[in-house]
Amino acid sequence: MGKGTVDIELVVVIVLLGLLVLVSLALLPKLWRSQADIQREETTKSWPFGEAFRAGFLRSIPAAVLALLMLELGLIAAFFAEYLTGEGSRFADRLTVYFGTAFVVMLLVDLSVRLFNRPKFIVPPDARSEPGAVRLWWSSRKRRRSN
Repeated sequence: MGKGTVDIELVVVIVLLGLLVLVSLALLPKLWRSQADIQREETTKSWPFGEAFRAGFLRSIPAAVLALLMLELGLIAAFFAEYLTGEGSRFADRLTVYFGTAFVVMLLVDLSVRLFNRPKFIVPPDARSEPGAVRLWWSSRKRRRSN
């Protein structure tokens, strides 16, 4: 796109992702206090890998929301980098790189929380004592083998 035209597709993505981030951030305190509807045990039957994956998914939602927030901020910075000039454009470029790096880091944290329940500070308090998905999966596999 040229400097005089607006990339409407990017604007639509920024707006829609922004709405998703806002709704996620609004629901995050409810999940943090373990009051989310998704935590019912009967939902386990619909998860592809059973209880281990469901529990890992629930524990990793805060990291996933933060990853989405970093992605949104990176997209906004990229939008401004495209339309600003001079020092403002260079600053927005740097922000895009920083937020992009933070996005990747948060995805790795999300994966770590799902699989190993680490780092504990980003896991909801009620779930900090639970084993990670790898340990749950491994122990269920050992139980099946011994039967």
